[in-house]
Amino acid sequence: MCIYKNILLCAMLIPMLVMAAEQPAAKTIGGCPMAKIEVERLPDLNIARSSHAILNIDGEVTVIGGHTTNFKPTPTAEYYKGGQWHVVPMAYSHDGGVALRLSSGKVLVAGGFEKEMGIGQSWGVELYDPATRTFEGIAALDKKRALASATEIDSGRVVITGNWYADDAIEMYDGRRTFSHVKDVSAERVTPYILRTAKDDAIVFGHTDTKGQVVSSAMVDRLRGEPLHIPLLERWKTHSYDFNRDISASFIGNEKMDDYTYLLPATNGDNWRDIRPQQDSIVILRVHNGEFSLLPTDNPIPTITENGSIGYYSFILADRERHKAYMLGFEGPWYVEEPRPGRVLVLTIDYGVNPARLQLGYTDPITDIDIFYPVLTTDGNLMLAGGICSSNNFKTSAGVWLLHVADNPSGLNTTTAPIGKWLLAIAFLAVALLAALFIWRKKRGRGAESELEASGENASGDEPTTNIPDTELMERICKLMETQKTYLDHQLKLSDVAAAVGSNRTAVSNCINQQRGCTFSQFINDYRIAHAKQLMSNQPNIKISEVWMASGFNTESSFFRAFKTVTGMTPAEWRQQP
Repeated sequence: MCIYKNILLCAMLIPMLVMAAEQPAAKTIGGCPMAKIEVERLPDLNIARSSHAILNIDGEVTVIGGHTTNFKPTPTAEYYKGGQWHVVPMAYSHDGGVALRLSSGKVLVAGGFEKEMGIGQSWGVELYDPATRTFEGIAALDKKRALASATEIDSGRVVITGNWYADDAIEMYDGRRTFSHVKDVSAERVTPYILRTAKDDAIVFGHTDTKGQVVSSAMVDRLRGEPLHIPLLERWKTHSYDFNRDISASFIGNEKMDDYTYLLPATNGDNWRDIRPQQDSIVILRVHNGEFSLLPTDNPIPTITENGSIGYYSFILADRERHKAYMLGFEGPWYVEEPRPGRVLVLTIDYGVNPARLQLGYTDPITDIDIFYPVLTTDGNLMLAGGICSSNNFKTSAGVWLLHVADNPSGLNTTTAPIGKWLLAIAFLAVALLAALFIWRKKRGRGAESELEASGENASGDEPTTNIPDTELMERICKLMETQKTYLDHQLKLSDVAAAVGSNRTAVSNCINQQRGCTFSQFINDYRIAHAKQLMSNQPNIKISEVWMASGFNTESSFFRAFKTVTGMTPAEWRQQP
């Protein structure tokens, strides 16, 4: 019967092969495939702004602070809900300030320019509570800052460093109301990288000083310990930013496993925004627990398109659930006198394989395109909200776009490729060979098939067969879940469950599908969501961040998506039930 199926399959594949051959061939650039990205225009922000922070807070995209048209700071935030933006007043203005999502669920907002036109630095610190959508001033920084960076470490403490046209140093927020000096830095920097290397330690580095000049410093400051010299950073300069970015967006590790891994873009050129395609290269640095290396990729990162050089301007946004990461760019020169339509470019990095696969996505031209502020949505797409037009801080944008990078991962733009008659001949020949093989096996008898069955191999020869009835196998799987709670393992795979119950992947997958009517992932998520609900019922004050991490999920976004799928409600809505 297996041979009959193969013959039938090949017969069915013939027209599919013909159709595939008649399809246009994938468009590439320098060996890197290109893909068309669908764009959805969303309602504009109420206040055009730039130099603001943009965060995904419990599935709700929120923009905080920044300056509006004519380079005036705006003491406002906005959150997107119900298809529109809602304005929230802030305690202070934070144009070029720090905005960091804390493990408590609140957002720490600090510093920024003191006056209009990006002048001076400020002290002000406030907390944003997403539950009440209110801001509350809480303290003052140890040092007035603008264009600083921040990272949370253990016990709710936050490391803060970086400045613009002012002295720099490392200071610490104690998680309550106090900010205090920790130590001086070996080099003063603007929007430096602060990466965790352990629960209570972090490193600080960057290639741009407090006056915006590129420096070739390879010295890395440590929160605990003396500075280190990293030879790799002599050649590769990390990207610098003139807007707030939460470095946790570039995190691909696992805190529970003491794995602190980040992906960062770097170049051997002098100016990120004016890459010289024939001379400059761009790479991705992989920083694991403070150790630097280059992420292997299947192709060089593209630096030019048919419309000009690519200016990559964003940090790397990692979707840990899908093991993909994104970096945004634009085409053509960095500075233009007048607004012009242009394409947004998105480099997709599939870091779940080795070497990482690259794909360059592009949109249709967007009017007045320049620098837009990106955030990863709960659905795995990219939202761009606000920014500047014509590289001019006096002309801010209220535009908002949604790039469907997760919804439409294929959709390759193509160019036509011819088909030859030889392809049909090969397909028919394959059917003929399989038919001949079938006749030969019929004459040979059942001996070979008996040997195959006795060996315990399945038809494909890659998994052992088992004779466990589905009902018994399902009992074993459920017992494994309920007694050992294996669903709490963040890295749990189908093969792990199969090995634990003495079966194979195919049998376990088919069993779950037949007995429970769902996929393996859905089956595991049902257990995880039940565990999460029990946690919230038994501990009413437990933080959502603690719930999803304790329930086996890799990311907050995957938890919210699974919770909504299983219960039809968000965790907050479920909690509010009588």
